[in-house]
Amino acid sequence: MLNDVRYAVRSFLKTPGLTTVILVTLALGIGMNTAIFTIVNGVLLRPLPYPRPDDVVQIWNTSPDEPRGAFAAADFVELQHDNRSLARLAGYREDAYTMAITGREPVRVSGALVTVDYFDVLGTPAALGRTFSRAADAGTAEPLVVLSDDAWRDHFGGDPAVVNTRVRVNGIPHTVAGVMPPGVGYPGEAQAWVLSSKPVPVPPIDVAGDLLASRGVHYIKAIGRLLPGVTVQQGQQDLTTIAAQQATRFAESNAGRGIAVRRLRDEIVGEVRAPLLLLLGAVGLVLLIACANVASLLLARASSRHREIAIRAALGAQRARLVRQLITESLVLGLAGGAAGLLVGSWALTLLLKVMPDGIPRVQQIGLDMRVAAIAIAASVASALLFGVVPALQASRTDGVRALRDSDRATTAGRGRARARAVLVVGEIALTLVLLVLAGLLGNSFLRLQNVDPGFRAEHVTLVTLPLPQAAYPEGKRQAAFYQRILEGIEQKPQVESAAILFPSPIHGGNASGTFVIDGREASSRVEKPFAAIGSVSAKYFRTLGIPLIQGRTFNEQDREPAPEVAIVNAALVRKYLRGQQAIGSRIRFGDPNEGWITIVGVVGDSRNLGLGKDPAPLVYVPYHRFPLPFMSLAIRSSAGTTAIASLVRTAVRNADPDLPVDEITPLQDVLRESVAEPRFRALLVAAFAAMAVVLAGLGVYGLISYSVTQRTREIGIRMALGAPSRQIVLPVVRDAMTLALTGVGIGLVGSFAASQALARFLFGVGATDPLTYGSVATFLLSVALFASYVPSRRVLRIDPLVALRAD
Repeated sequence: MLNDVRYAVRSFLKTPGLTTVILVTLALGIGMNTAIFTIVNGVLLRPLPYPRPDDVVQIWNTSPDEPRGAFAAADFVELQHDNRSLARLAGYREDAYTMAITGREPVRVSGALVTVDYFDVLGTPAALGRTFSRAADAGTAEPLVVLSDDAWRDHFGGDPAVVNTRVRVNGIPHTVAGVMPPGVGYPGEAQAWVLSSKPVPVPPIDVAGDLLASRGVHYIKAIGRLLPGVTVQQGQQDLTTIAAQQATRFAESNAGRGIAVRRLRDEIVGEVRAPLLLLLGAVGLVLLIACANVASLLLARASSRHREIAIRAALGAQRARLVRQLITESLVLGLAGGAAGLLVGSWALTLLLKVMPDGIPRVQQIGLDMRVAAIAIAASVASALLFGVVPALQASRTDGVRALRDSDRATTAGRGRARARAVLVVGEIALTLVLLVLAGLLGNSFLRLQNVDPGFRAEHVTLVTLPLPQAAYPEGKRQAAFYQRILEGIEQKPQVESAAILFPSPIHGGNASGTFVIDGREASSRVEKPFAAIGSVSAKYFRTLGIPLIQGRTFNEQDREPAPEVAIVNAALVRKYLRGQQAIGSRIRFGDPNEGWITIVGVVGDSRNLGLGKDPAPLVYVPYHRFPLPFMSLAIRSSAGTTAIASLVRTAVRNADPDLPVDEITPLQDVLRESVAEPRFRALLVAAFAAMAVVLAGLGVYGLISYSVTQRTREIGIRMALGAPSRQIVLPVVRDAMTLALTGVGIGLVGSFAASQALARFLFGVGATDPLTYGSVATFLLSVALFASYVPSRRVLRIDPLVALRAD
């Protein structure tokens, strides 16, 4: 074996050009696969950093309008007490916290307000200090916070003495109980977990009456740990029974509500699993094309070694011995290509992590490790066998004595290798067409998505998020007063055209929502009630964002208390619920029957608050001082630029509250661009893979025709000597190549149709069988094949008949 390896290395060093082409081809194919698999491994395959992670589940309160809804406090408490399938059930509410550290500027961190059982559900102990536990902290009045590893390192310098120190969180002194290990950051990328002072997290809005008896305000998200031996299906059945009982007992608030139990892993990576597997499949096709290309090159190399192999056979070498030598050469190539591929993969991974869109979960888990290295080596060996077996079997099929005696035998063997190469080229073209169709569909979809009208004008608008600490602003009136003070200060600046307070932010989603009734159309049950998102905005919101007024009027200063409540609705609500009815003057009512009626005074155009790819949903706008929230935003229209606006906002906020950080100031156009970052990333990456495939397929066709011309040199020379015109010599060569191309395109179209069905969920505004995309891709690939075949076929005309006749 060592002798075979040494001989393989010497033989490849004698042909540096061919060897370099093969190694570069393999390095690109294996390297890109390594990079994508590293991402898949980190996001999808690495286990969650919790004991028995498959027992940790996310639990949703579902309804026809909200498949992933939160729980009301009373429903959650009953679920905690009555279930028989969970070892622990914890609740949380995602939030943003202002953290004031002695001697430093206040910082804003993402986090969650959690119940005392939260870390008992996860089961991961703290790396420093401790977590919350029912045994130690149930009923405690001491404010406690647990930090993530990132927050500890970024904001506390990784100081181990941080445990038991005091920091101000939302203006209230908290004791740092502990620091979690790296990788623990649920929900989302949480940096701080604050222990709720009540059995459930407090809501972000005022709730009348006893909080623990409330069933109307849904804001608590839940995670649980299944009892040993209990399956997700059994947990689902148990909790569904409780939800059904609640729906029967409290029909007004709970009718139509159910439970969905999902493994936490599926909840975290569910949205990205399919896109990542799509990319892995696409880059796998690139590797197959690369292997076919290398196999074609090795077949051509075998032709030049025909005499060497014939001598070996004539001297008694068995076919198995010849195959072993040739397979060893392929393994040497494969492992060398794999080593280069690991290097290319590390470079590609660095680039991908820089351009990867925000929102990909578990990004910190992505990195080269032993599993990735093992997969890269396995891919190298598998590739070597894939591209080495056919050339080895073809080249070893030799009768040494007859081959040395009969030159026609060489021609016959060469034709056999030509047929094998033709099959490989057909396969390359078919796989390339599949990749091109996928890239074309994704690119077409992205362009259509990017050109969607969002329903507002984003140019010259700056968006500022201004969440308020509830400790300093516990009441809605104080929150509204703060926002009003900031708004008035900003509007007075000469460079500001208009400004507005708003929730939710455009495109970001995160609406408040609820069922309502229309005056004169009372619903018999909660399930039959209309459902709408609720927007809380100031008077100039529609002017600032350029949302057109269709009917009626916008808000004004006369709409403040004690004036009757008013609302503005979007066109989607009118189409769905007020069709055939005069919208202006109609009255609606949210909540229980004791709430007052809200009169509709205006109808505005639809805006896509949930994303460009989602149709506008019914939306009711109310004046923000009637429905204040502690996490509103400020929109400012100005041509002065984001930097100047940021300075104005920071000054205004500093004057109003020096402890409030302002760190999220973003041009609205950037928000729009970021909203399509994921489909753009997918489209560009698959397009890059397709471009590599086109180059490899073109080289495959070029190499096949060049080989064919070389094999037919004597025949062509005779025909030219007999006076055959150039057209009759060139056209058969091109015709043979285009026959292969058409065959590959035909097979590829069938494969593309099957593959594109899995792509349908990622497409917007274009079907998975879009005929324009299929036709354009097929035409383009045939053009590439035509060019790749025409160039070497022109060499035929430069053949000297006398030289060709003496060549044999």
